[in-house]
Amino acid sequence: MDNKKIYYEYDFSTESAVGIEYEKYLHQSQSKYQKIDIIKTKYYGNAMYLDGCFMLSEKNQDYYHEECIKLIPKNVKKILIIGGGDCAIAKLISKSFSVELIDIVEIDKKVVDISKRYFPKNFNFKNKENMKVNIIIEDGYAYLKASDKKYDCIIIDSTDPINQAKILVTRKFLKECYKSLTKMGVIIQQSGSPLKDIKTIIEPLRKKYKDLGFINECVINFSMPLYPTGTWSFISAKRA
Repeated sequence: MDNKKIYYEYDFSTESAVGIEYEKYLHQSQSKYQKIDIIKTKYYGNAMYLDGCFMLSEKNQDYYHEECIKLIPKNVKKILIIGGGDCAIAKLISKSFSVELIDIVEIDKKVVDISKRYFPKNFNFKNKENMKVNIIIEDGYAYLKASDKKYDCIIIDSTDPINQAKILVTRKFLKECYKSLTKMGVIIQQSGSPLKDIKTIIEPLRKKYKDLGFINECVINFSMPLYPTGTWSFISAKRA
């Protein structure tokens, strides 16, 4: 055991850690917004960490992405993804839906560039002859505030709500989401662990959704072995 290299993600709120055995470091850098690590593992393939938090891997990690797309109505045509610069959710959408447009608004260009190098399959979109995919490097709130586009679905695939991602759980951001959805359009937002984030993320988000006029609001919990506590959640709702 002493000879093995383990990358640990430590969660201060639960005083626990999740570790992955890795073979070697492939990349380490600091962008304007966050520290980016890519490690090579035997079981999961390449894995990405942002500021020490697990984001995605090549293999055996689709719990998060598959749960997300289960919440997308089958008839959607235009989708906005806030975050998601690794393109993992966008790739899965392209395989599962006949959509016309996917706009990906990612604040950190380095996440996109590094993902293209270490997760290239995520950028090979299916049905691309009938679908337009735009990657826009911009702050998500600024984009929504300036845009007059309407979407059938908005997915907030963000890091935890700290630093640059704090704004993504604010009332003013969610109000812009509501404005940018078509009638009965769906919002889907990652909302942390149902075991440790109830009071800090999930319940405050639910209240803001209801106050802004979203309907059919619900929380979906699912297994996520490489996230703290081993379980995670999405909030989903519709614009009335």
